[in-house]
This record gives sequence, C-alpha cells and structure tokens, in this order.
Amino acid sequence: MRALPCLAALAVSLTAAQAWTMDEAITDIRVHNAVRTDEETVRSIAGVSIGQHMQPDTLDIVRERLHTSGLFADVNVYWEPYQDGVRINIVVKEKFPWAPLPTFSYSPGNISGGAIVAHGNLFGQGKRGVIGGRISNVDSGALAAYEDPAVWGSWIFFTVKGKYQLQIIPEYSNEYGNLSGLPLSPMRNTKLRSYGGDINVGVAWFRKVRTSVGWIFDQNDVLWSAGNSDNSFAKVLDLPAGAASGRRGAATANVTFDFRARQHAVMYGNALGFSLEVGGTRWGGDAKLNYWKASTSYEHGIRFFRRHNLIVRAGGTAGDNLPLWTENSAGGTNLRGYLYRQFQGDTHLRTQVEYHFPLFSLWGLDVRGLLFNDAAAIWFRKLPSIDPVTDTYQPRNDGRQFLPPAYLHQGFVLQEDLHSSAGAGVRFYLRTVAMPLVGVDVGNALGTKDVRMILVLGV
Repeated sequence: MRALPCLAALAVSLTAAQAWTMDEAITDIRVHNAVRTDEETVRSIAGVSIGQHMQPDTLDIVRERLHTSGLFADVNVYWEPYQDGVRINIVVKEKFPWAPLPTFSYSPGNISGGAIVAHGNLFGQGKRGVIGGRISNVDSGALAAYEDPAVWGSWIFFTVKGKYQLQIIPEYSNEYGNLSGLPLSPMRNTKLRSYGGDINVGVAWFRKVRTSVGWIFDQNDVLWSAGNSDNSFAKVLDLPAGAASGRRGAATANVTFDFRARQHAVMYGNALGFSLEVGGTRWGGDAKLNYWKASTSYEHGIRFFRRHNLIVRAGGTAGDNLPLWTENSAGGTNLRGYLYRQFQGDTHLRTQVEYHFPLFSLWGLDVRGLLFNDAAAIWFRKLPSIDPVTDTYQPRNDGRQFLPPAYLHQGFVLQEDLHSSAGAGVRFYLRTVAMPLVGVDVGNALGTKDVRMILVLGV
C-alpha cells in the first residue's frame, strides 16, 4: 500500500511540472550532438524559436517534426528552467547522410539493376541530391535531381530533375474473350527514348499545405513499334506503329495537404493531394501533343501497439489525348501479382491497403512483415472513331494508333477492367539510413492462378 502515496506524489509532481511550463517563454534552445547538420537547420525543422511560449504539446510536436524529416535515427527533446523561462534541449542522433547504393528490382516482366549516389543532408541544411542509373530489359535510364525543401530557411521549396530513359512499352488486349482469360502476352511493343527535365517551385504554407507549379520539357523518340511475334493474334494483324515521336512541353500545378508524420518505419496521419498537367505549344511542346491529365491521391496511416501500422491509399487519374508514354498503367509494382504495365487506359482508379507489423530487430536493423491488398479499375474512357472500312480506330493527330476494336474496347466493363490482388511481404530497415534496404512481396492476382514475386533492393 506504500506504493500508492508514491505514485500519487509522482503524478502530482508531473502535473505541477507541466503546469509550470504552460505558457512559459522559451528563452533558449540548445542542439546537442548535431555533427553533420547545421544547428540552425535543426531549429528550423523543429519549428520553435526564442520568444515563443511553451504549450502542453510543444515537445511532442518538435519530436515529431524532427523524426519526420528523415535526417535523424533518434531524437530526444526535453526542457529545463532557464533565466525567466525555459530552455528546450534537442538531442539528436544523425543518420548517415549519403551512400553509394547498388539497386536491383524484379517484377514480372521488368528486371533492372544499377546504382545511385544519394545525399540527404547537403551542406548540413537538409537539402537533397541524387544521381544514378539503371539497366533494365524494359526500362533503363539515368537520373540527376536536386531538392531544396526550405530555400534560405523559408517556406519556399524547389526541385529540379534531369533524366534519360530508354523503355519498351507493351500494349495488351483488354478483350479477354479473344485470349481465353487474362492477356499474358502483349499485342505490340514500342521502344521509346526520352530525355529532358523538369522544375517545380512551391510554398509550404504553415508546413502542412504545399502548393507548387512546374514545367516539364522532354524529347520522346519512337525507335521502333511493332506487333509482338510471340502473340499469335498480333502475328496476323500487321499492326501499325503505336505512336510517333514528339517534343513534350507541359505545365503542372499541385496542391497537397500533408498531415503525415513518421517515426522510423511507422507512418501515421493523412495526406490529400491534387495535381494537374497540361501539355501544348504554349509550354514549348509540339502542336500535336495537346493533352491534359488530372489526378488526386489520399493516404492515411494509423499507428497502434507502437510499432504496428495500417496504411490505406486511394487515388484516381483521368486524362484526354494522352501520349502513349503518359498513359496510366497498372501491374508490376503498383498492382502486385500482375505483369509489368499489363493494363493501360486514360482513366485509372486505385486503392491499396497494407498492414505492417514488426518481426524482430537486430543491431539497428528492423525486419517488418506486411499483408496487402491492391485494386485497380483502369480503362479507356475515350477512343477515336472506328473506320468502317478497315474496322480499326482512326489514328490521332499525334500519331497514336490504338489496337483494333476487336482487342481494345472503350468504356468501363466490370468483368474486364477491375483487377485485384492480395499477398504478403517483408521489409528490412536500417535505422541509420533513411530508406528501406530490401523489400520482397509475393502477390496473387485474385481470380487467377497467378502468384508473382516482387523484389526491390535499394530504391
């Protein structure tokens, strides 16, 4: 019974301490153990300054912001009396900011390997840079990018990217009746070479609301486009080229309401985003590449039992006159259990549910399991008129030529345009690195007997 008075006294003292700090002025901020990160950057990320007043949740908010930045493996924040107010002490354990990383990924139809050099804390100010490349059987390329999340410590941010890409884009039939089930062999393949870049500039209003505008400019050259000789139907059709070369110039606009937070591998909170991309001559593109594409996305993470995580994602994209290389696709990594880009369309609705849970931890390495369900509805909302003589879709002004109506239908058909999968996976996280090292998923395409694996090493 002696423990009860002690516990009561402890509760009273904690309550009194909290009351003492309520609305007290912050008279000093100390940053400890920041070797690679500028102390002013740590204070800026923490979002507190001398002269502000302490609130009951101030320390929790500071801790959350520092964890979410991805710069620190561990964070401790506490207060102590100082002069006529309180001092906030921020103790951080920094992640290693850069590393040359090998990368490898495998998904059905897409095998790639390469390397990147990424730095997550350039100049000690939280700026990020990456340069790397990959070789793939269908999607090779190189990328260089730089991101400044807080220009001169302000709410202004910008990103600039340059890329080179060499890809083979498959086109599958969405008329299952012709192929006695899911189409597992593309009707036509198109090899495309793209190079260019984009820039994006915006403002993070009160940290949580981000608005930005951008510009995309790239050259897209069709090297060849032909029917797939392995597909018996494509052999006899003598299919024309699926697209023509063109220069794309497009303006983008984005709005994101981001209330997510992260602590190591666990994400919680929600985010809602909207984006619009409009291509045309006024943005430097070819006259024939006039199109628009609008999308929305939502993500919600729930943390429970401290290290368990339920993540729900949903989104939708619609467009008009989309060039072949900007059409929506599903399969491979975004619809696990199906082939790479197995489904295409100008309209795409998608959901994803993942449950992440801890398996074990060893020397800073967290091994986590997950169960998932992916779903996608993807179809062509608008196709050109049909030529009654040839029974083919009329070619568009930009050179886009769709598969014949016997193999590609317009409009949503529930039995053929809604797809779902379920499966399980494992993730390996190193707390001193800001990204998962290895991810392995095994997914079953529901309604079929197809079980496929996805492996990702690095990013």
